[in-house]
Amino acid sequence: MRPPEPLLQKNNTADWNAANGQTENRQTAGNAAANEPAADMELWDHIGELRRRVLKGVAAVIAAFAGLMYIGPERVMDLVSGPVKAQGVQFIYLGLADVLYVQLKVVFLCAVLLASPVLLWQLWAFVRPALYPEERTLALGWLFAAVFLFAAGVAFGYTAVFLSALSFFVYVGADMALPLLAIDRYVNFLLAFVIPFGLIFEMPLVCTILAKAGLLHSETLRKGRRFAVLLSFIVGAFLTPPDVVSQVMMALPTVLLFEISIGCVKWSERRQPEWQAQE
Repeated sequence: MRPPEPLLQKNNTADWNAANGQTENRQTAGNAAANEPAADMELWDHIGELRRRVLKGVAAVIAAFAGLMYIGPERVMDLVSGPVKAQGVQFIYLGLADVLYVQLKVVFLCAVLLASPVLLWQLWAFVRPALYPEERTLALGWLFAAVFLFAAGVAFGYTAVFLSALSFFVYVGADMALPLLAIDRYVNFLLAFVIPFGLIFEMPLVCTILAKAGLLHSETLRKGRRFAVLLSFIVGAFLTPPDVVSQVMMALPTVLLFEISIGCVKWSERRQPEWQAQE
């Protein structure tokens, strides 16, 4: 006896749907298997690009280091020790290899400074393809601002604070002893003095970025002003050499930068509706 016609059509439709589902599952599995090597290749492409950028940056530093060594480490050291010698301070070294170590250290830091445009360009070239056009403009502005603020902080720390502190220390001890400085301790003292100033000068930029991301508000900064003043002196105690003069000289600009940061956050909050409309 033959089954009714609607029952045959229902069975045929079920068989066709089952066969079609199996075909789609096989195609989906095949596509997933095909996409896995593509994802791996994309990851390795990024790693290879990062490797090329790092090698170019290292090559730039090595080239700058070789050029400075050819010019002469003594000339590079004169740029660092000249202002101190002008104060009547004489340098000594306590270890046999101290002078060589300090010269290599100073030359390497100067080489990194000279190669910094290449290093920043390689960083930008690696990050740039992953950004949208408006993000590229914003990120490039932040990059230039970060470099400018760091350089301004180092310059301010060296010219306005370090040299003044040096004159003060030499004046205080001039009647008691002959000023003799170990060359390695002087270089470490100089780096420990000026680099924190460069980092502290990044405060307005960091606060502006956090405000744009909605993570920081001007009202929060105003309420925490007292704690910020206290924290400025604590940070100055950790980042500067262990003397009160250096700590105060870092804490006072830090407090001023904190006030500037409040103004930058206020400006960012006023521009926030405009930025959201552009996005």
